[in-house]
Amino acid sequence: MVRMLKYAWFIFIMKVTGFLPDFTPVMRLRGFLLRPCFQRCGRNFQICSHAMIVYTANVEIGDDVYIAYGCWIQGLGGVKFEDQVMLGPYTILASSNHSKTDGSYRFGHAQPAPIVMRRGSWTGAHVVVTAGVTVGAGAACAAGAVVTRSVPEHVVVGGVPAKILSAPATTTT
Repeated sequence: MVRMLKYAWFIFIMKVTGFLPDFTPVMRLRGFLLRPCFQRCGRNFQICSHAMIVYTANVEIGDDVYIAYGCWIQGLGGVKFEDQVMLGPYTILASSNHSKTDGSYRFGHAQPAPIVMRRGSWTGAHVVVTAGVTVGAGAACAAGAVVTRSVPEHVVVGGVPAKILSAPATTTT
């Protein structure tokens, strides 16, 4: 029952504020009003219009998190955003996969697994992150990437499926 009320509040706030422009004060207001929807929500949460989060009660949000226009986040398996995470437009986070029953995916059971976005990580536009993935601190996922495996810290990944495009420079003394 509580989960349904949290989701209903999310939908209500997004509908009521959806006509407002996505300026910083509006996105902060929207984020503030949505705080009760989540398992945890830090300060300065900003969310653009047309974003959708389902299973909000399974989502944890740190400080200074930004969710761009049109993002879709499925919290069934759990989603955790550490501080300073930024999602680009139309990013999809799907925290469960489908399974087959009698040769069909239609009635197969969900296979949930958590998604973790570590501190300072970022997704470009149209990135898909699948169940069970951790995106390391300071890592970036290039636009259009499909991230099916965990991403190390401070690297850039891209492609389908995502692969490391650049790694941090190493220093020798």
